[in-house]
Amino acid sequence: MIEFEWIWLWLVLMGLGTGMYGVLVGAGGGFILAPLLLIFFHKEPNVVAGTVLALVAVNSISGAITFSRMGLVDKRTSYLFVAAAIPGSVLAPFVLKAFVQGSPGVFHILFGIMLILLAIRILTKQDRTEEIADRRGEELTPTRPDTRMVRSRTIITKKGVTYRYQFNEGFATAINFVLGFISSFFGIGGGFLRTPILIYTFGFPVQVAVATSIFTLSFYTTAGAITHAWLGHIEVFPTFVLAGVGLIVGGQIGAKLTGVIRGPWIMRMLLVVVFVLGISLVAQGIKG
Repeated sequence: MIEFEWIWLWLVLMGLGTGMYGVLVGAGGGFILAPLLLIFFHKEPNVVAGTVLALVAVNSISGAITFSRMGLVDKRTSYLFVAAAIPGSVLAPFVLKAFVQGSPGVFHILFGIMLILLAIRILTKQDRTEEIADRRGEELTPTRPDTRMVRSRTIITKKGVTYRYQFNEGFATAINFVLGFISSFFGIGGGFLRTPILIYTFGFPVQVAVATSIFTLSFYTTAGAITHAWLGHIEVFPTFVLAGVGLIVGGQIGAKLTGVIRGPWIMRMLLVVVFVLGISLVAQGIKG
């Protein structure tokens, strides 16, 4: 009985930490919590994916409400992303169910490689982060040559801060089908991929990218979580209940901290955690 109580405490603390950190980097926390459950709790990949995605949905809804009240969300962009992401998010649980039956170790390795590649991507773009992270009140040049679908945005926060930027709306929307699939397949939400893409590829200000990503997550992760639940992939107790309590509280803290911590530091924090978890997952997958 004492052992189980310690496990419950760790789940709450893990939820608190990942919720705070995940919202801070616009990722929903799943990309941290899912590897931790695989590495330290040795749960089945499909159960981890389903349970964590359900937690990401709860955490994202909590963070989305806060960001919306702060006026940081690009809502038009979010709704376009949601429409593209939901089909992939619903399809992935069925693919995952068939995939993990014979190759759970491969799942760990693929997950780890994806995290390592993301860390490398962030590392090679650090100078770009410094350049655009805190731009305010100026037009940004589109990063893609095709300007037919380039749209301008102006976001004015509740505190009166103005962000102006341009990006290729069609291309940015299209890639969200893939992000939606990845989110449900690994149970990670996909925000940890979307946020760097919005920043590095499309020139979004970091704070707007984080808020818009979380707002988008709140919709399509809910659709994916419902599909996982229908397939029986969600462990309601203790993981969902106890980690969920921590995630909700941590999500509120993380949303508040986005106005305090500068954009470049947010991305440096993301780099370190993603790389360490990626290496750990690959090592575990190789061991078997």
